[in-house]
Amino acid sequence: MIDASIAFALTALAVYGLTQVIAKFAVGSLNAESMVALNFLASIPVYVFILAGAVVLWGEYLDHLEYVVYALIGASTARGGYYIYLEALEKGDVSMVGSITAAFPAVTVVLAVTLLGEELSWVNATGVVVIIVSMVALSHSHGKDGGGVGFSRSSLLLSLATFAIWGVGGIFIKMALDGLPLIAYLGVYPLILPPIAFAYLRHRRATWRVFLPRWTVPVILAIVVAELWQLAYFAETSAISVGSASVVFPLVSAYPIVTIIGARLFLKEKMTRLDMVLILAVVAGIVMTSFA
Repeated sequence: MIDASIAFALTALAVYGLTQVIAKFAVGSLNAESMVALNFLASIPVYVFILAGAVVLWGEYLDHLEYVVYALIGASTARGGYYIYLEALEKGDVSMVGSITAAFPAVTVVLAVTLLGEELSWVNATGVVVIIVSMVALSHSHGKDGGGVGFSRSSLLLSLATFAIWGVGGIFIKMALDGLPLIAYLGVYPLILPPIAFAYLRHRRATWRVFLPRWTVPVILAIVVAELWQLAYFAETSAISVGSASVVFPLVSAYPIVTIIGARLFLKEKMTRLDMVLILAVVAGIVMTSFA
């Protein structure tokens, strides 16, 4: 029987990938500020509800301040890293940005093994390496002929920043979930979402009108994307709460294979033979990583 953490991780992988297919289908006309604003509007009510539930059902935040700090750092890196990733995408080719950021689980795995004492069998370790290497290669090869905007120094620095923030942040998420129930970890999001989102929008010089979009099809689908993304994140954090960070993060980071396959099936995007080989390599890595 498949381990619960693996099941949650694969669910997150599938939903993240599906979310990106929907985004590719109809949300391309929205800029980064609009996506951030819509994501904030769609997610903040959910997290406020979760926080209220955490206070009522658990209500021991003051007795676990150390883990609350870990949670605040982990949640901030997860969301803040995403905004930096958006900046990198605007300044450089998605293939190069994706190649660098796709490798972030390597940092998490090293830290999980050295600092948290997690153990990997040689089969699991081989699977993790195969996933990370294949995902980096796939991110670089897929869309290589897309005629991107190049790769500036600022894009490189932003990509490396995302790589480091997500890689290190994963450890804080795992440490937080080792001391807090899942509902309590998710409950800290109303504390970090407003300052991070508003700081990003201020940096982008967005006006308040970004929170009052016209109800077009792309806007509605952007809200659907935001809600699906939240569902995937709940599955991911559920996996981390019951499994090893050194296994869960590499598994979840392989979600672009779902996006690429979905884009090929539904959006008629091209898939090269190299893409297919690398996807098969990722699948093989997932199988190896899933062995108990």
